[in-house]
Amino acid sequence: MGKGQEIWFRDIDRQAPDWLVRALSEHTGAGVRQIRRASLLDYRGVLYRRYHWSGHQYWLLPLNMVDTSYHHAGMQYCPLCLAEDKEPYFRKRWRVAFYTMCTMHQCMVHDRCPACGAPVAFHRREMGKFSQVDAGLITQCHACDFDLRESKVVAPKIYDESATQTWLPTLRMLEGNGVDARYNVGFFAVLHQLCKIMLTHYSHVHLQQYVVGKIGAPVVLLRPKHESYEHYSLEERHVVIQLAMWLLADPETRIIDAWKNKAVRYNVLKKDFKPRPRWYRDIVEKCSDWRQ
Repeated sequence: MGKGQEIWFRDIDRQAPDWLVRALSEHTGAGVRQIRRASLLDYRGVLYRRYHWSGHQYWLLPLNMVDTSYHHAGMQYCPLCLAEDKEPYFRKRWRVAFYTMCTMHQCMVHDRCPACGAPVAFHRREMGKFSQVDAGLITQCHACDFDLRESKVVAPKIYDESATQTWLPTLRMLEGNGVDARYNVGFFAVLHQLCKIMLTHYSHVHLQQYVVGKIGAPVVLLRPKHESYEHYSLEERHVVIQLAMWLLADPETRIIDAWKNKAVRYNVLKKDFKPRPRWYRDIVEKCSDWRQ
């Protein structure tokens, strides 16, 4: 692409510069709007209000790039989706942190090579192999050549039916199977706030333990220093999103019951969270009586 226009020193799913989009349009025949829709910018106004070109962006899995290497497993995949593709490709929804299972194949996604544990970095297939003309399949691990399409198919662990029925429409929406008006940017903001509360050290808040006791899910151990939901492992994110979805399956009843049982405090429910959707604000205000 020329000097100063290196592609693989950046997360191009998030940071597709204008010069790259124009070049792709020129050489592929695809329109600029179509190309931008293939980037994670397309989720602005759906999963998040504001879009950050770098740094932490809630709901998006980080890559933690150093030079051209990934130090975090930020690209997930469904082995059955890849196996069914005539021309295998990686979906943008696989970068979304709460997308931990594929509803079309009813299986867990993977976030690394099961053979060697390396993060998925298909752009590294040909790096350092100057005499190699054919880089091989995009589905092959760059570190050990294992074909990711042959990854073990694992059934997802489901802990509560009401949580699942609240969660499934969000996954199907990412898969392109319709949009429910309930699942707007305000809903996803509240969802992230609940995930954050359950993964933050508070001396008098036990929201995660409270919901775990209700649905029988395992406890997710908190990191010594606060880390966001997006930095937790695939298995941990799979549990936490179901805990939060359980609360949102009947938010007025379940959030208030959690407060009455001293699992969460009024000030924590609204801490560092603006703007708050009106429906959530109304629920939180009912938890403002400190005497209960």
